[in-house]
This record gives sequence, structure tokens and C-alpha cells, in this order.
Amino acid sequence: MYKVLNYINRKWNGMVFLFHDMATKTKISFLVKLSIWAHDKMVWELPERLQLVGGIPVREHRLSRELELANHQIQYWMNYATDLQSELINMIPDIEEEQEPQLVPLSVDG
Repeated sequence: MYKVLNYINRKWNGMVFLFHDMATKTKISFLVKLSIWAHDKMVWELPERLQLVGGIPVREHRLSRELELANHQIQYWMNYATDLQSELINMIPDIEEEQEPQLVPLSVDG
């Protein structure tokens, strides 16, 4: 039902816009005034709950876009935190294990 309603809405508004466009091209004063009135008064806007975008309701479409944006931001901040963490780890000097001093044999001439 919503698809049919949206189709009728698009066609109606298209006819109003076409009338306005043709009237302004003719430059006949009363037609231009009539088309402006029709454009202002006769354009039919559906309530948001009835509007469809790509076959899905506008509210659902908006929520899916917000979810995609949130996922993108999460990925960005996770990558940023990983980069900072790896830079921090690279800044810490490597602690070398304490090695036993090598004993140098001394020859005793005696």
C-alpha cells in the first residue's frame, strides 16, 4: 500500500512541477502566477511514517545509516588506539637481560 501511495505522490508532484516549469517557460503572466500558487499549495508531502526510500521506510533507512556511521566510527577509533598503543610500545626501550660478565682468564707468570 505504501509503495502505491508513494508512486501516486511522486507522479502528482511531478505533474505540478512540470506545469510550473512549462508555465514559466511560456512567460504568460497569469499562468506563471497560477503555477507558483500551484507549486506552493498543491505539492503533496507525505508524512514521514508513510515515506519510502528504496522500498524501506524513511525511519528504518535513517536508523540503518546511523548504525553504519557508528560502526565506521568504532573501526576508526579502534585503529587509532591500536596505532597509539604500538607507538607507545615502540617508545619503551628494550630491556636487555642482564648478562653475566665474561670472565677473562688471566695468565699468571709465576
